[in-house]
Amino acid sequence: MKRQIAFAVLALFCALVPAAIAKTTVSGVISMDFDLSQHPHSKEVRLWIPYPVTDTNQDITKIKISGNFAESAVYTDKEFKTPMLYARWDKNATNRNLSFSFHATREEVLRRDFPTKEGAWDPRDHALYLAPTRLGPIDGEVKKLANTITQGKKGVLAKAQAIYDWTVENTYRNPDTRGCGRGDVFRLLQEPGGKCADISSIYVALARAAGVPTREVFGIRMGKTATQDISTWQHCWAEFFLPGYGWVPVDPADVRKMMLVDKLPLDAPKINEARHYFWGGIDAYRIRLGEGRDLVLNPPQQGEPVNYLMYPFAQAGETTIDWLDPVSFKYTITFHQKQKAEDGYGLIDTDSLKKLLDAGAAVTVVDARNPEEYQEVHVKGAINVPEKKFSDHIGQLPSDKSARIVFYCNGVKCGKSKRSANKAVEMGYDNVFVYDGGMPVWEEKGMPIYAGPDHEKRIETTKITPPDLNLLLKNGPDTYTLVDVRDPDEFRESHIPGAINIPAASFASQSGVLDKEKKIIVYCNSGGRSYNAYRKLMKLDYKDIRQALFADWKEAGLPVEKP
Repeated sequence: MKRQIAFAVLALFCALVPAAIAKTTVSGVISMDFDLSQHPHSKEVRLWIPYPVTDTNQDITKIKISGNFAESAVYTDKEFKTPMLYARWDKNATNRNLSFSFHATREEVLRRDFPTKEGAWDPRDHALYLAPTRLGPIDGEVKKLANTITQGKKGVLAKAQAIYDWTVENTYRNPDTRGCGRGDVFRLLQEPGGKCADISSIYVALARAAGVPTREVFGIRMGKTATQDISTWQHCWAEFFLPGYGWVPVDPADVRKMMLVDKLPLDAPKINEARHYFWGGIDAYRIRLGEGRDLVLNPPQQGEPVNYLMYPFAQAGETTIDWLDPVSFKYTITFHQKQKAEDGYGLIDTDSLKKLLDAGAAVTVVDARNPEEYQEVHVKGAINVPEKKFSDHIGQLPSDKSARIVFYCNGVKCGKSKRSANKAVEMGYDNVFVYDGGMPVWEEKGMPIYAGPDHEKRIETTKITPPDLNLLLKNGPDTYTLVDVRDPDEFRESHIPGAINIPAASFASQSGVLDKEKKIIVYCNSGGRSYNAYRKLMKLDYKDIRQALFADWKEAGLPVEKP
């Protein structure tokens, strides 16, 4: 897909081969937001979304589904029992929106403690995983090649590994392949280049032709940073069934992807390590969505069977919408890294928040700053629930405890948004996020804002570092005035020695006590209120102004005055 983020490729491979044998666990929140409003209003629109469920290796919880659909339910197909979320919009619907989110915890899978003797088994019990598919034949040239690869190999394990080795050695990653590939095995054996669905399909067809029960597993990658767009991070791998042991994962496609990304030959030590790892192992940075080829969805789609359900699938009337075209099929899938378990909220970045707002997704954006700061400038559409008076304003929060809420304040050093998020979690809200870039980053990046009559374009203030401020304090107060612009109760709790308190809310009216011949240093916790005070001093024609942060002062271990 054209939407692929280049960083995704590099970020992925940091996690492919773990440094230690101990299993890793990855947790996060996945949010999917769909907008199918642009399709003709005269047609009924239907949407099927891969729906993850809890299994031995992953835990899926806190599932939230909202939208303006006429009908919605979770079904499985009849043959593979692949779960899917279904939604339908009636004819003449002018807007078609759906949001789907869930919390996921995924464990690394390591399955290599194979038994010395394979158990007895009956191929009839595994007929579904020994059968051909429309694009995955197991006779003719495929059967001949499978026989050649497994010649002299006895038992399921030996044959499965021989086919894994052949697939790693004889396929290649083709970055020009659309999506994850179709998995057309007959074509691929003539030109064995593609992406994960292609390379996994080769492995599955050859293994089935050799009498090894095998299946493809369809999923999506999870991110490694606070927030990442994973709309194009779909990935699939294969599993074979070892009698007396169970299903064993293999991922030759990720070996070939690593070779392409890192520009390494097959015999490079890193590739040998990956080759060993992906034989019986897969990393934790992926969620299992389902399995099965040639699917008849539930309710049934119009037309031919669906090749596989790894991407969302939709139809307008009888026409299938191209799921790889971001213009005709608008959706965003976002990964939010979870904070500490005791916090209970996730993080969201600037671009992801902007996409949610642009898509008209169901989200309540909350400004946790003081009313004065909110009235001057805030994220367009945000409501104001000041952290200091949170309990007085909780009536503004959604009544639905599963509603998605995003809190922000004055940037990463501002604690108001995090404290407000924790208060919301304590109230029972379970779909809570913090935009820790806050108002400074939002405004700096030119994002949509409401600007009050007192708002001006953001300026660059002159900062003073904690060491320089400390040196200035030691030289005596003759040349400067240090002003704490926080609220009086915050000042009383603790402040920088020698500071006076002029709260930001009344700064202009009380600033007459400041000597224009001296250097004026204003500070607050994280920069928002001191920035406003700084700007007011400029308007009042003060020439020598500096801005400091109390958070930096405390972080540097410098002294504070307390009652």
